[in-house]
Amino acid sequence: MKYKQLEVIIRRVDPYHPDYNYFVEQYALATAGIAGENEVFYFLQELAIPHRILRNFCTVDAASHKHEIDFVIILSSLIICLEVKNMTGQLDFDVEASQLLRTRSDSIIERFPNPVEQLTRHTRFLSSLFPQIPIVGAVVIANRRAIIGSRSPHTPIFHSDYIYSFIEKSLKQHAEPTLDIDVFYEQLIALQSLPLKPFSFTLAHLKSGVFCSKCTSKMHFIQGKFVCLNCHHQDKFAYFQALHDFRLLVDSKITNKEFCTLCGISSRYAAIRLLKFLPIIKQGRHTYYEIPEQISTMVQEESPDLPMN
Repeated sequence: MKYKQLEVIIRRVDPYHPDYNYFVEQYALATAGIAGENEVFYFLQELAIPHRILRNFCTVDAASHKHEIDFVIILSSLIICLEVKNMTGQLDFDVEASQLLRTRSDSIIERFPNPVEQLTRHTRFLSSLFPQIPIVGAVVIANRRAIIGSRSPHTPIFHSDYIYSFIEKSLKQHAEPTLDIDVFYEQLIALQSLPLKPFSFTLAHLKSGVFCSKCTSKMHFIQGKFVCLNCHHQDKFAYFQALHDFRLLVDSKITNKEFCTLCGISSRYAAIRLLKFLPIIKQGRHTYYEIPEQISTMVQEESPDLPMN
């Protein structure tokens, strides 16, 4: 959710927003995180033994504390949790001070939260739920150029290309089958909870308009379709993207007036025609249109190019 929101924020939130630079920085970090997870997943695909994988597993404990685990690998004899870091430089894990120190190529030292402690917290929680199942964890460094310096004596820390060997080693230590992989997978799915929206905005924070999917210019609503005067792309359903953005950043329902402001449409009657496929919600004297979660998928399926008139 956070990555999707940040992606929309960069596109839709006004650059003059006081926190815009922070959002740009967070988006860059999230993008690097996704790339690191993709690197790890590439090596996990080499697994030829029965297994199930949960990526970005999110749940809460009894105290409502959130747990987000990059990868949970379910095997017949144990569970493996992976905490992924995609960082460059020399990485020194200071367990006593609970910090990760990165020395960059320009000799500047930066401090980050300790992923070993994050991982220990997650495995401790899962072990409390499933005390009969062996649960092990590792910190995986996804960037191949990173140098792993000092490390924890108790928690494995290695580059992503060692994943297969680590799993083989773990299976030798825990060889006795203890669980049904598919059943346990469903148990974890039942525990999974959607992360709350980390950012919240009002309509006033958003740039108005429908943006061209080809060149990102603002489109004009002409004779029932959206037209880009810059690249001449036309799309009857380009406003689906605007609805998707509104749903992620503001609310899952929208009024006719809000839709006109969001998409830069002057006619409320045109807005009624464009929104007629959405479910209507009545709350007192107010009428809302419910934006479906799959609105972005509908964009892909129902947005063909239209010929110029």
